[in-house]
Amino acid sequence: MEYEYVNKSEYRPMREELEQIINRVHKYMRKHHDTTFQHRLIGSGKRHLITRIKGGNTGYDFDYNLIVEAPIGFKWKEKVLKQHFMEAFAEAIKGTAYSNPKDSTSAITIKVVDQKNSKILRSCDFAIVYYEDNEESNGYYCLKNLKGQNRYVFEYRNLSHNIDGKLGDILYYSDGWAEIKKEYLKLKCRNKDENKRSYSIYLEAVNNVHNRLPEDD
Repeated sequence: MEYEYVNKSEYRPMREELEQIINRVHKYMRKHHDTTFQHRLIGSGKRHLITRIKGGNTGYDFDYNLIVEAPIGFKWKEKVLKQHFMEAFAEAIKGTAYSNPKDSTSAITIKVVDQKNSKILRSCDFAIVYYEDNEESNGYYCLKNLKGQNRYVFEYRNLSHNIDGKLGDILYYSDGWAEIKKEYLKLKCRNKDENKRSYSIYLEAVNNVHNRLPEDD
């Protein structure tokens, strides 16, 4: 598949709408479930690397992490927590073009679909995560739906070590960001894993470009 970048002027209003939806989720979760969280745009959306398949019918997507408190001294009831967020999103998207939220394997997914042409115009994945001891490190726990086993678990995921430091090294060179964009688009075109989130591809692109940097004398 061949991907292309989406112009910022096109996707900016859609990102603003998503922020409004998330704010309604915040209010719902506080009011109905006494639950607070932080949200963070990650991956391609954060770095303005929004892509879509040329001439395809899947549109473009965003990725957010919904960061809950670490279960210190107690254990999350994973299935209940996922259900609460599903309820909140179902309420928050009312009046928008988004279809009902889907309980995906590692996220809650909402989509805008052109019913006439069965074309996905845009979508967004919301992963529910927490950091151990509420402190960011090189990994986090992500709520996962083990559909074959009919249960939910928080699964640990490693992040690339010192990704911000590597990015800084790359940006030291005048064409550093151009190299990341080129590598990211190449990896998107080669990716065959439908469950691989854009954030993982971005991390891989940064690592690949960093590994090609010239060594200091």
